[in-house]
Amino acid sequence: PTPAGRRLVSAYRLAGGHAYQISVRRRIAFDRRHALSGRACAVCVEIGVIVFCLLVVGLMVLLVESEPMRKERESAGVALTGFVAILIVATCALAAIALRRMVRRWRAASSTIFTSEV
Repeated sequence: PTPAGRRLVSAYRLAGGHAYQISVRRRIAFDRRHALSGRACAVCVEIGVIVFCLLVVGLMVLLVESEPMRKERESAGVALTGFVAILIVATCALAAIALRRMVRRWRAASSTIFTSEV
């Protein structure tokens, strides 16, 4: 659908000189043409890669904050530690934005549009 079609919530249909309101809804269809399609599965793989990268970043934070790494942390200085912290926060923020977009893409690939008169 076009961007205007994605924003469509309701519309009207004329029949016999009368206007009838039409409701447009999206529903996820778990079949081969929608949720199990190649496009939807590819998006799921991308989501998995981003989640895996976030887990690796979290593991790195736990490793750096561990007691055996205390000496190296102190020798690196506050500036370097702050810079790494900024990079970690930026990585998590960008990953959250990417995950949101990926979930939207999956919903678009795996849903079908239903119309009904109100």
